[in-house]
Amino acid sequence: MPSEVQFRDLRRLLEHHGWELTRVKGSHHHFRGKGRQPISIPVHKGRVKAIYARQVDQAIEELQRQSGG
Repeated sequence: MPSEVQFRDLRRLLEHHGWELTRVKGSHHHFRGKGRQPISIPVHKGRVKAIYARQVDQAIEELQRQSGG
């Protein structure tokens, strides 16, 4: 896995799965969605560390397990 990913790609993935960007405070972008855990992602120069991308993947997998799909 790369050490960093593009924020725009991660944002598209989150929005596709029902999260929306609710606020930005400093470098932290906060996402929320009905029935979804809130996610905060620090962004620097348009990049996100891989650990946050893995957390997003885990949140999506958990959402899919809960919905049965």
